[in-house]
Amino acid sequence: MTLNHIGINIADTHEIQYFYEDILEFVPENNFPVPLEISQQFFGIDNKTDAHIVQSEDLLLELFVYDKPLNTGYAHLCLEVKNREKIARKCIENGYPVMRKEREKGDLLFVKDKAGNVFELKNKRI
Repeated sequence: MTLNHIGINIADTHEIQYFYEDILEFVPENNFPVPLEISQQFFGIDNKTDAHIVQSEDLLLELFVYDKPLNTGYAHLCLEVKNREKIARKCIENGYPVMRKEREKGDLLFVKDKAGNVFELKNKRI
């Protein structure tokens, strides 16, 4: 089995550039409107919206513009990145929450986008 893509909500289209492109370094691939009947049938949402596909290496994200608050519970995406400290600094500089927990085996580092999506950052294994 292979993972094709992950679909998540974002607060507004500005997040695509400011967080996903500028900070996480995803590249925009495609965007398209999601028809009302699909929103209703598959997601139980009574709104039309736009979906934006962004890619980083083999990872595709499908970003749905949906401005309702999220309660993600424990849901998060873990990304292996080249330099997580650089990304954490960019998040702080741009007003995105950064959470860190020191542990014996090394620290945990999480960041959030404006919609509340949670990303755990790990340095890429070499």
